[in-house]
Parts: sequence; C-alpha cells; structure tokens
Amino acid sequence: MSIAQTIQSAIETMPTGQIFGYQELPCYAKSPSAVIKAMSRMVSDKRLKRFSKGKFYVPKKGLFGSRKPSDSELIRSVLYKEGCLRGYVTGLSLYNQLGITTQVPRTITVAYNGGRQEKEFGTIRIKMIVTRIPIKEKDVKFLQYLDVLKDIKKILDADINLTLEIIRQYIAELSDGEQLRLITLAQNYYSPQVRALVGLLFTSLTLPVPNSLSCSLNPTTTYKLKLDSLKWPMAKEWNIR
Repeated sequence: MSIAQTIQSAIETMPTGQIFGYQELPCYAKSPSAVIKAMSRMVSDKRLKRFSKGKFYVPKKGLFGSRKPSDSELIRSVLYKEGCLRGYVTGLSLYNQLGITTQVPRTITVAYNGGRQEKEFGTIRIKMIVTRIPIKEKDVKFLQYLDVLKDIKKILDADINLTLEIIRQYIAELSDGEQLRLITLAQNYYSPQVRALVGLLFTSLTLPVPNSLSCSLNPTTTYKLKLDSLKWPMAKEWNIR
C-alpha cells in the first residue's frame, strides 16, 4: 500500500470535525514530505479542511455546507500538542462547569505548559496562561479543584462558603490515593492559603491529614476569607477567619 493510500485509510477512520496534525498520521516519522504532499492533495480535493498550519479536520456536511469543528474540539486542539496533553481548562468556564457560578464566559482560560497567548476562533476565544506545574491526564481534576481554592475570593457570583461545600463534595468522592495526590499537588505547587483550605476541607470530612501539610504553613499567618463559623467550626485550626 502506498503512503497516499495509507493516509487515505487513516483519514477515513477519523471522526468528522476532529482536529489532527501530521504527527498523528502513520508514516509521518519515516516519510514526512510524502505525508505532507498527500495531505495537500486531499485539501485540494476538498476531502480535508485546513484548520491552521499543520492542523486539519474532516469536514462534516450540513444543510448549509460543511461545518466547522465544535467548540469542544477547538478547545481540545489547544490542550494537546503532538498528541501530548499540554494544558487544562481553568477560570470562569471551569467554575461554571463545576456548578460554582452561573456566569458563562466567551473566553475560555487554559492553564498551559508553554507561552502565554490568545486564540480567536469566532465562536470562542481561548486565553492561555502559563503554568509551571507539570500537567498529566491523571492530575487534571485535582489541579482544577485546587485552582478553585486559589481563586475562591474572586470568582464572580459565587459564595465562598457554598464554593467550599461544592469542592468538599468533590473531594469526598475521590479515592484514598486520589485524595493523597491532591494534597501532594497542593503542597508542591500551591500557596499557603490553598494548603490551609485543603486542610480545612479534609478535616471537615474527618479524613487523615499528613503532618507535612500543617507543617508547611506558618503558624502566625491568618487567612481572611470571612467564612461562616457555624458551617466551618474547624476553620480556626487552620488559621482561617
């Protein structure tokens, strides 16, 4: 089978609207120039649409012609580079998804292992902010929960006490190993205030809290969040007011 035929077979298995790059195609590592030529011919024949430099998708036919990729696919195209996860959704879009706020943003914020930039796709705008935290698939939800705690005082239309209750419920649903991983990430990459909030949430769930978490906090520092003392009676143990 020729390279062109191999590429054609691979393209036929691609879901319509899914964005992909050269690196995801067979033969590219061995014969990149032949793969690029085959792709260019398919674009010329209108079997493929060029999304951006080195990115393509199989167009989905609709009543009014071919459709562009969905918003979720546009976001996915930013999160992954050469098949590797490089970012995750954070900010207002995440907080809406978790049920913390009713605000629906047009700009999607992505924490990204790379440079700061913005991409305009017409229906949505994606803003990439730099994070130094190594991003792994298995850690994404933990990083998202911790981001909520990091931004807890500035989430639009969100009550701090209710936000903590929501995150507490998500933590309660984690396995023992996942809970320990969340604490490890908090200790390694997040501020003292976030670590104190993690300690409070674990304590309120009567979950074990490693001594290393409390030892990582300055006992003279107070975190002013104006929590409801009736809902969070153990907040003082973590110097949260």
